[in-house]
Amino acid sequence: IKWRDLKFEKEIELWAWHIDYYMEQGSKYWTDLDFDRVGEKPFHFLTDEEKPWPKDIHCINDIDCFPKAVISYEKLRRHNSGADELRKIANAVRYQKEMTVISDEAIGCVWFETFIHAAAPNNDNRDVGGDAAESFKFTNTQLQAIANKLEFMKEKYSAAEWANVTVAQDLVSAIEAYISDVGEERAYMLANPSPTPPPNPDYHQSLVDWYAGVGGGNRYEKDKVRAMRGYWPLVKQLYNETER
Repeated sequence: IKWRDLKFEKEIELWAWHIDYYMEQGSKYWTDLDFDRVGEKPFHFLTDEEKPWPKDIHCINDIDCFPKAVISYEKLRRHNSGADELRKIANAVRYQKEMTVISDEAIGCVWFETFIHAAAPNNDNRDVGGDAAESFKFTNTQLQAIANKLEFMKEKYSAAEWANVTVAQDLVSAIEAYISDVGEERAYMLANPSPTPPPNPDYHQSLVDWYAGVGGGNRYEKDKVRAMRGYWPLVKQLYNETER
């Protein structure tokens, strides 16, 4: 819960940027010297004001970063859509060098044997040995933030420029399902409100202190970076003389 509450806003943005990275063929949201891509001081994630963002050099010189397919895990698990999602995976690798893929007609059989008749069923109960899933429910404010980002991404990839792009249509379909799920959860929460704790103005700082206490938030601490002999000359101008 602590990590989630501290990182919530950044993780929502990273989720969207990760999608944009592939859909926009390598759109970089980080700076080159931020090798861990964490956006921590002295670096930052790129902002809307800095667009157009540069392209990842690997997507220019090495590989085609545009997605070959968009797979929905939830659809992959459902009886009425699972085989079709599996076909997308098969078709993405079919005819590739040194890849042998079964016929399209056999995909449905494989899906049912794997998901329905498997000797060891999927373990959907992940609470054993840890806190119950109920302990990790989002707050109403967090759910609203998720809903807002989902709506933004849906609108973005529903634009006219994406109208005839299959992966964009599949992406929007998956996002619409998430919007529905989040809407149902918010409706239930509003109909069955939990006791609301009083505002705690020190909560965020307590999370920052906790994260620092477990060794987080200081990936590019000056003393650490100065010990990187090949890296330090590239970034030393980003640090103050008195900064640690």
